[in-house]
Amino acid sequence: MWFLDEIIEAVKGSPLFVNKTSFTDISTDTRSINRDELFIPIKGKNFNGHGFIKQAFEMSCGGCLCEKNEAHLVSDIKETIILVDDTTQALMDLAAYKRKKTKGRFIAITGSNGKTTTKELLVNIIKKVYPVHYNEKNYNNIIGVSKSILSIKEDHHFYVFELGTNSRGEIKQLANITEPDISLITNINPSHLEGLIDVDGILKEKLDLFYGTKKGGDIFINADDPSIKSSYKDHGHVIREYAIDADAPYKLVIEEGLGWEGFSLAFYFPRVSFKARTRLLGKHNLYNLLAAASIAETVGIGISNIKEAIEGFNHYDMRFKPIKSEKGYLIVDDTYNANPSSMEWAIKTVAELPCRGNRIAIIGDMKELGEMTEFYHRELGRLLKNSNFQRILLIGESTRYTFDELGNDRAEFFKDKDTLIKYAKKTIRMDDVVLIKGSRAAKMDEIVEALN
Repeated sequence: MWFLDEIIEAVKGSPLFVNKTSFTDISTDTRSINRDELFIPIKGKNFNGHGFIKQAFEMSCGGCLCEKNEAHLVSDIKETIILVDDTTQALMDLAAYKRKKTKGRFIAITGSNGKTTTKELLVNIIKKVYPVHYNEKNYNNIIGVSKSILSIKEDHHFYVFELGTNSRGEIKQLANITEPDISLITNINPSHLEGLIDVDGILKEKLDLFYGTKKGGDIFINADDPSIKSSYKDHGHVIREYAIDADAPYKLVIEEGLGWEGFSLAFYFPRVSFKARTRLLGKHNLYNLLAAASIAETVGIGISNIKEAIEGFNHYDMRFKPIKSEKGYLIVDDTYNANPSSMEWAIKTVAELPCRGNRIAIIGDMKELGEMTEFYHRELGRLLKNSNFQRILLIGESTRYTFDELGNDRAEFFKDKDTLIKYAKKTIRMDDVVLIKGSRAAKMDEIVEALN
């Protein structure tokens, strides 16, 4: 339940008209709004929620926020309306207000790669012992995180949030909202360069999570990513390092590679050690697993629960997930997203895994690389040229640069998906391994569905 006076206090608003003084919940979507809820009309590049205010009142009979420069749209409505300067900021302010009133420990995760998998792993571990609230799927931007906090209905022991960004300042805002007790940066790699310019810009952006972590809180540093540790300036946090290659208090050792069955692993933590098997593939996924297990052990989750969760965790959808086709070949669905580092990890991982047939790569564009688009797509071409993939199918404007580096001895370039899919169906044979990867905007999952 939200009361008018606390809403006005949180958003620093002023009432235009008052009818109701309490609201059952907060909504940003008239398609799902319920009776007596407060509506927040969000503005975006291509939409303006203020156009739905009247519809919101018809459906909820509740109240709404409204930006001062849009007040002319509500001048004839005699319901509770609170004027604010910016409705998106007001949504964040309400989330921050809710967070301060919520008991439990908040954990925040960011990084260039592995955020969602690490979050899902950690949530699965904690769930075995305590109730946990978290942002579902990848709702990791300002709107998604704010709405997730506002959806908290009761106190939990833990709250786990992944935080994403594609422009400067977003992580600082998200850290201010979540006020994490524990935070983690998975890694720093080139991604979202349109908004963050270069890798140094990415590093500075992600470090804002550590600086926004509560004093005395725990920050987890990937010691195999030297840029993080060397750039962090001590702000009174407890530093906990984890690694696979470097020496670190939280250490993972690969005891045996099990091919497509995963790995046999040993974990060495400050207070305890244990062994476990995982179905996850690729060294990059082992970092996600180690990060989640390190946080879980630190907050008091028992080793038996950590081990059970690790061994029961399967590949998250569209994130390096092997799918056996009825036609006898194996598809590796890594279509959720792509940047230069995740592309390299995927290619190298498939190159090292067993294959009785041909290795085939179906590659789409990597988006949001800004001025570095050509450079990284040509780098991708050189990587593929030196790989053991027998055939490479490319689609997208930017993969033309990749094709230029490869030549046409192993590579084919396609202007549309239908032609690529028809060619792939004729080319792929039993026992082949087919890696399919590209940025989310490329919708490479449509190719997975067609070939499965």
